[in-house]
Amino acid sequence: MAKDNAISFNDISDEDLTPLVDIFKSLSLTLSSFISSEFKLKFQLAYDEYNCKQFQEISFSESPAIYNELHWFSKPALLFADRSFFSRLANRILGGDGIEESSENAEDWFFSEECIASEFVDLVMDYLKTHQQPITFEKSVKDIGYLHMFYPEDILLLINFKIKFDGEDSGTMGIIINESIIKDYLNPPKNDDNNEAHSILTTEYAKTNTSHEDPPDQPSSDDPETSELD
Repeated sequence: MAKDNAISFNDISDEDLTPLVDIFKSLSLTLSSFISSEFKLKFQLAYDEYNCKQFQEISFSESPAIYNELHWFSKPALLFADRSFFSRLANRILGGDGIEESSENAEDWFFSEECIASEFVDLVMDYLKTHQQPITFEKSVKDIGYLHMFYPEDILLLINFKIKFDGEDSGTMGIIINESIIKDYLNPPKNDDNNEAHSILTTEYAKTNTSHEDPPDQPSSDDPETSELD
């Protein structure tokens, strides 16, 4: 792990993080392959490194970017990416040469860029969901100052990715999660809803089986006790 001033989690080691990092490495390959083949272009989302830092020590790009608040195990997680990638991809899809477009106001994105950014977040979330990760989208903003998800002194895991478009550097992407998400990933909490559903299904199954059981034996006509009742 690339650490900043020896900052680390209390109960999580580098070895503990290996399966989580592998998920993100696989994510980068999957999205690179999908976007490249879907839009017939050379696109690469490359896993770079991860760092353990306090939130106040994380430096966000001064270039325009989009910041997405997610909930993972019902806890806040941040997914962010530079606008330049979305701009170039939108331009290429609309028949251009993949040239980055710009506007005077960093928060004024073109509609095509907004759509691409939204679809990209969906791709990331869909991938994590295929790995049985309980993750939901909350909101998206263009200024990190509009989000209040972590305290300045919170120790967080920052996963960095580099984006290349037609072989050229085209921005970065990052995912930020806290220690509690990592712990839940390593030891998933029991899903009470699933347990309740399982209990209901089990009960209904028992009832169904009972209703289809053979009725108890009826006394035959040759039974002496039955004959006395005739």
